[in-house]
Amino acid sequence: MVGRGKMAAMDFRGAVLRGWRLLVLLALGGAVAGFFSIPARPAGSGAAPAYYLSTAVIGPSLGKGAINLGQLYLDVKNPQVLEIAAATANVGVPATQLLGAVGVENGRAAIGIGKKGNRGIGVKALGVTVQWFTPAAATALANGVASAVATYIDQQAQGAYTTAVKATTKNVNSLDARIASVNAQIAAAGTPASSQTVLLTQRRVLTTELSGEVKQQLLQQLNGAKIPGYQILRPAVVAVPVSLGKLTVASVVNHRSTRVLGGFAVGLALAIGIILLVEVLDRSLRTVRSAEEAFDLPVVAEIPARGVSRQSLQRSSVEVRLEVVDDPLSPAAEAYRRLHTAVLLEPLAAEMALLGNGNGYGNGYGNGYSNGNGYGNGNGNGNGNGNGNGNGNGNGYGHGQAMQPAYSADPANGGDLVHEGNGRKVRRQVILVVSPGGEGTRSAVVANLAAVYAEAGAQALVVSMGDLRWGRASNNAVAGIDAVGEIDPQELVPLSTPSSVEGVARLQFDKLLASRGQVVTQGPAIINAARQVADAVIIDAPSLLRAHDAIALLPAVDIVLLVAQYAVTKSDEAREAGDMLRRFRAPVLGVAFTNVPSRERSPRADGSQAEDDPDGVVLGGYTTPQPEPASTARLWL
Repeated sequence: MVGRGKMAAMDFRGAVLRGWRLLVLLALGGAVAGFFSIPARPAGSGAAPAYYLSTAVIGPSLGKGAINLGQLYLDVKNPQVLEIAAATANVGVPATQLLGAVGVENGRAAIGIGKKGNRGIGVKALGVTVQWFTPAAATALANGVASAVATYIDQQAQGAYTTAVKATTKNVNSLDARIASVNAQIAAAGTPASSQTVLLTQRRVLTTELSGEVKQQLLQQLNGAKIPGYQILRPAVVAVPVSLGKLTVASVVNHRSTRVLGGFAVGLALAIGIILLVEVLDRSLRTVRSAEEAFDLPVVAEIPARGVSRQSLQRSSVEVRLEVVDDPLSPAAEAYRRLHTAVLLEPLAAEMALLGNGNGYGNGYGNGYSNGNGYGNGNGNGNGNGNGNGNGNGNGYGHGQAMQPAYSADPANGGDLVHEGNGRKVRRQVILVVSPGGEGTRSAVVANLAAVYAEAGAQALVVSMGDLRWGRASNNAVAGIDAVGEIDPQELVPLSTPSSVEGVARLQFDKLLASRGQVVTQGPAIINAARQVADAVIIDAPSLLRAHDAIALLPAVDIVLLVAQYAVTKSDEAREAGDMLRRFRAPVLGVAFTNVPSRERSPRADGSQAEDDPDGVVLGGYTTPQPEPASTARLWL
């Protein structure tokens, strides 16, 4: 059994593939936004406009208290500095566009002494370069940045000075209050001499601290704010035209292709983030692993969706089609045949769990039709069963004249169990097909499974509820079967309806019973009678979580098959359905995962599917059968 504590697997790759439309939409939207975010060139600039580069030289002042060159480099690119510079220049350039146009270069290169012969000259300066489409705007922006650095430095210094003055004033007031409190304690009558000594010492310490804080306060008032030394060594005067071939930071950032590619990448990243968030919040089942973890049951069949070549953002549509008859060579038809094989041969999920726990022990008993009681004990692998005639899977013995099989310890299995040594049931005749909710593929599984039985030469009877709204006032109800007790199997034959598939017939409960309430009382008897008229009875039950009919028929069925639909069945519904079947000890086989997107092989020229050719072996005298044309039969639902 699959562990319940594991978190459902996330199919992130599949989510990205399903969300390709959102990826394309947001990526193209980002590219368009990047295209229109390029700074507008001035009118009349010509067919091949050039950029203009203007440089202002700034640096620390001489003497102590000068600003650090590294800090100055950071201040030039500070967003607050650029906002001040954009407002100071007043040329209609916002700070967001100015960020990509401003650059910082070495002071030697800015002053023009960057030749090899001048390497011994030390220069503590920086060049603030602005590249723009007009010379006047480039010069104004360069000088605006240079002056904005000074304004920013002054604001930072004034803010630090104000904070320091407030802290000193707060300390002075606190010390004054504490000294006053000590003086009051000293002046109080009746204070012991030892306490007087301690208080006097405490007052001297506080007075010393107060003197230092007052001195610091006076120095702050006399000296004012300490503004780091900064100066504009050379303002920007002229703007030099720059050819488009010269690679600079501003030219790269403002280039059309850079903005377009950047917007494309941002849109792509945003789309991927949205898709992954939706995948994390999505509780629908999209992988076999998530289905097994949600149901806590094995997936016994994976039914592919017809005609789906790749996963899409939307849920794949459900096409009601009898694949086994219409397209017997399709992957879906072969998947239904594999499901049929699993129904016949695969151990039940409950039996697999018991076999994994070692040997089990069971008791069985049954009452005879004549006189005497039958009793049997049996030991077996997984679960023990006994028959009233004394036969069991292990060592069993029974007494009584009756030859009636004893009931199993598991009443949900119908009480009439015969097992082989490997835990598989010898005869699985009645199959209950149910789904947690309103999965549209459940009826398709019933119809195709019945067609596979007919294809194998068996007579299949499909039993369904019919119109779930029927009642006693409905004209559909037939009063022919209304007695409590056993039902003559021959009464069901005229009430069943042949289908378009040879070997498959239909039987609806709303044609047999007067109300849905009789499903609990008469349903198992009808199913037991149906065993006598068909080789396989397949019950198309309504939703397990929304109707009671499937639970009411559990005592009469041999196995239960759950149907989960890709991207429709929710994990919480699957978990609740699995818990409900385990609570009623239903003989569950597993889960059929339907409508799963898959990559089908391309059809051949003759219309048939590509099959594996085992080394091209040809048997003499044997003619390969040609595929018959697709039938026009469709589901009867």
